[in-house]
Amino acid sequence: MTTRRGFLKKGLLGGLVLAVGGGGGLVLWPTRVDHQPRQPLKVFSEKEFAVFAAVAARVVTVAGADPVGIVHNIDHLFETAVPEARRDLKRLLGLFDNALAGLLFDGRPKPFTRLNGERQDEALRAWRDSKMIVRRAGYTTLRKLSLAAHYGQPSTWASVGYPGPPNISLPT
Repeated sequence: MTTRRGFLKKGLLGGLVLAVGGGGGLVLWPTRVDHQPRQPLKVFSEKEFAVFAAVAARVVTVAGADPVGIVHNIDHLFETAVPEARRDLKRLLGLFDNALAGLLFDGRPKPFTRLNGERQDEALRAWRDSKMIVRRAGYTTLRKLSLAAHYGQPSTWASVGYPGPPNISLPT
């Protein structure tokens, strides 16, 4: 059971990590941009888009999944989000691809986008299984947003046996 003091310590440490690592901390190597947007971005920078698409490519592993399309859907969704949510997601993406944070927490001095597929999976597992609440929550956020953006598209519904929403007529 986590005590209130333990939760506050972890939360404060996590907040410090986000502020330093995600807010422009020392970056040893820049982001590798393997995924280019196909339309103008509304919320993300091209770098943030590339980081999120790299995550989506490792998280949504079903045939036909399109990491670029997934992140475009999230970019569109976050256009209407409150500024704090947009800011936090952008900081999370910055921290996730930060080489210094990777070195300090996982012993890898490379950004996530510069790792091969197997190493990216290891980095995702490190975030998922971390003792730090902010890392576990960050992993969960990126994973769930990626999966929701993929499976929220009508083109994917048949693959999971979902017939679509019911056609309900409302009385006039």
